[in-house]
Amino acid sequence: MNAARARRLWGATRAFVDPHQVGYVIVYVTNRCNFRCNFCFYGEEIEKGHKPDELTLDEHRRIAEKAGPLLQLSIGGGEPFLRRDLAAIVSAYIQATGVAYVSIPTNGWYTDRIESVVHDLAGGHPDTTFRIILSIEALGEEHDEVRSAPGSFARLRATHDRIGPLRARYQNLVLDQNATFTARTERTLLDTLRGLDQAFEFDNLSVTYARGSVPDPTLKQVSNESYVAINEYLKARTRLREGRRLSPVVRSIYDLTREHLIRTVVNDEFVSPCVAGSKFAVISETGEVRPCEILPHRFGNLRDFDYDLHAVLRAAEARRTREWIVESKCRCSFECALTANVVWNPRHYPALAAATAGNALRTWGRPSRVEQSGEAGVAARPRTPPRS
Repeated sequence: MNAARARRLWGATRAFVDPHQVGYVIVYVTNRCNFRCNFCFYGEEIEKGHKPDELTLDEHRRIAEKAGPLLQLSIGGGEPFLRRDLAAIVSAYIQATGVAYVSIPTNGWYTDRIESVVHDLAGGHPDTTFRIILSIEALGEEHDEVRSAPGSFARLRATHDRIGPLRARYQNLVLDQNATFTARTERTLLDTLRGLDQAFEFDNLSVTYARGSVPDPTLKQVSNESYVAINEYLKARTRLREGRRLSPVVRSIYDLTREHLIRTVVNDEFVSPCVAGSKFAVISETGEVRPCEILPHRFGNLRDFDYDLHAVLRAAEARRTREWIVESKCRCSFECALTANVVWNPRHYPALAAATAGNALRTWGRPSRVEQSGEAGVAARPRTPPRS
């Protein structure tokens, strides 16, 4: 093991075990979006248009330099690929924090730009795993209607077909799908997932609950039974190998997250204390630090703390919010926070170990999605320069 990898391993260990080191951060790079989905929890911010005080690339670098080691970095928006310096922003966090896992959700509209960023990131940072998540709510024109974006499903198809084969070149690349569970999609979502399994080559499928203040609140009036049925399908579907490091562990964390969501939302059960505001934090596109995407609490702006995330998390407001979260037994359907709770609560480790063993056995000897589809040779074609 060379010195650089040894430092990364030490950083990952510290991000995991040090109670004073945040380990999972969501960084919003923009509130801009080319879609206007009526189930988007960030819709109010998106409608404000381009914010002149959006964090610059240099400011992101300063934040990253003081953040310390991270295990997970999730990029948020808006549509992240509207930032033309997205690859540079993500690279800044990787170089400074040694983050092991990076997730980037997208509506898939900017195919050429997405491909360019994937080449830059997956090719430039082989020790970090990248998860590109395509947001697909339905199949064909129905997706376009749900997203209020004509032609968007065709764009998603093109992006999938362009990015999927790159997994043969970059073993640190995972291509996933996500749908939002709403009153509009709950009756068709199970068929959508089955259709995606037949017509696409995703490593993983996922579903998230509509949350927060959405433009159409009626879309949050959903059937718990439908979500349970969808979860059963996701648990039972065939799983193939993927290039993500510690893949059986990561998949098991997501499995437990869905189970905890059901216990929280369906059974109204308190599953475990939430680590929002301590091991988990959210940074807005203008530098505001929050414990999560649900609570209205704001800890402060990084610009007022010399871009030091730890200084913000040590502030009085942050301490008061953390105490309130624990004392009130705060719980919700926010999957990212639930995931962090699985990772940083030893009470869940026996179940996590059992699920990991099961996932390892399920994929033992199986091919990857790329190998199964015979796309490996496609990845050798020349890189396409960004046009969109």
